Amino acid sequence: MPCPIAPVAGHWHMGGMDFKWIPNALTIARCVFAGLVLWGIWNAELAGQAVAAATPDTPADDVLRQSIMQQLWFQFALLGFLSGALTDFLDGYFARRLNAQSRFGVWLDPIADKLLVGAALLGLAMVLKTWLIYIPAAAIIGRDVFMTWLRTTPAGKAVVDPSNLAKWKTGFEMAAIIGLMLPLAFAPADLAVDAGGTTPLVFRVGSLLLVGMLWMAAALSLLTGWRYIRAARA
Repeated sequence: MPCPIAPVAGHWHMGGMDFKWIPNALTIARCVFAGLVLWGIWNAELAGQAVAAATPDTPADDVLRQSIMQQLWFQFALLGFLSGALTDFLDGYFARRLNAQSRFGVWLDPIADKLLVGAALLGLAMVLKTWLIYIPAAAIIGRDVFMTWLRTTPAGKAVVDPSNLAKWKTGFEMAAIIGLMLPLAFAPADLAVDAGGTTPLVFRVGSLLLVGMLWMAAALSLLTGWRYIRAARA
C-alpha cells in the first residue's frame, strides 16, 4: 500500500495538501518559546524570593511548596529553551527538504534565534545577579540588536557572513546557556553546598568553565559583528 505522505518535486503532499508552511511555523514557534523561557525564569525568581522572605513563623509546607515551584519553573524554562533550539534545527531541515524558503522565513529566522538567546541570557542575569553574567550578556544582546538593524540597511543586506566564526559563537552560547540552566533545573542550591558550608570544587570549576564559554561567545559576537561591519562598508 503506498505511503500517503511522499516527496514530490522537492516537497511533500498528503492528499493534495502542501506542507511548505512548516518551516515558518517552526520559526514562529521559536519566538513563542523565547517568551516562555523568560516567563518560566521570572516565575522561578518570584518563587525564590518567597522562599528567601520566609520567617521562622512561616509554615514549613509553604516554604517547601515554593521551593518545589521554583525548581519546576526552572525546568519549564529549560524545556522551553531546548524546544526552541530544536525548532532551529527542524525549520532548516524542513526548508531544505520541502524547498520552502521564503522572504518571511529568511527575515524572521535570525530574529527568532536572537530572541531565544536573549531571553535566556536576560533570565540568567536576573537569577545569578553577577557582573560575570551581566557583561557578556549585554555584549551579546547589544551586538544582536545592532546586527538585526544593520541587516535591514541596503549595505547590510548585500553582505554574506564573512567567516564561520558565528557558528563557533553559537556553539559556545548554547553550551554555556544550557550548562548554566541545568543546575537551576535539576540541582537545588542546598545540594551544591557541603557539610562545611562551602561549594564543592566540581561545582566551582564547572561554573568557571561555563562562564568562560559565555565570555568567549561574547568575544566572538563582537568580533563577528566588527567583521560584518567592515564587509558592509567595503
